[in-house]
Amino acid sequence: MNKDSYIVFIDEAGFMLEPLVLTTWAQRGHRPAIKIGENHHDRISVIGAMAINMETKKFSFLFRLSPDNTNFRGYTVAYFLEHLYSKLHGCINLVWDSITIHSAEPVNIFLALHPAIKVFFFPPYAPELNPVDNIWGYVKRHRLGNYCPDNLVELRKRVRAELFRIQKRPDLLESMFNHTGLNLD
Repeated sequence: MNKDSYIVFIDEAGFMLEPLVLTTWAQRGHRPAIKIGENHHDRISVIGAMAINMETKKFSFLFRLSPDNTNFRGYTVAYFLEHLYSKLHGCINLVWDSITIHSAEPVNIFLALHPAIKVFFFPPYAPELNPVDNIWGYVKRHRLGNYCPDNLVELRKRVRAELFRIQKRPDLLESMFNHTGLNLD
């Protein structure tokens, strides 16, 4: 049986209750106001993977949200890799940055047990090469700009909805990949 092969880009991001304030409109003579609650530094961390099937050139997106006010750690990254591996069923060329959690012991153990996953690192300070960074920018600026949820439950619901929306748009994923200047050849 011939397994599919994939290029997979992974990145993490955070979404805070405090909105990303962009240019907005207000009634003439009145300053625009965005009300922010007391816990405006509360956040949800997200890990996402853009997968490209190298045979079909089909783009897909998988993601996981962390519990409230927590960051991803080595064991949660390994758990995400396990989820990713179970969904893709093939050889994976994984590309990500070299932050510490990507080389944590649980991640290294998982990768050692799954030789079908080959790891490649972006050069330092090159987020413009990771198409998943384009997804985070798109969601934060174009979909959630000036969005000011009352609590993390509301924020989580909206972030999940936006990421599910992106999953259904392989054309958008492809354009975010193309924006990096990388090619599949």
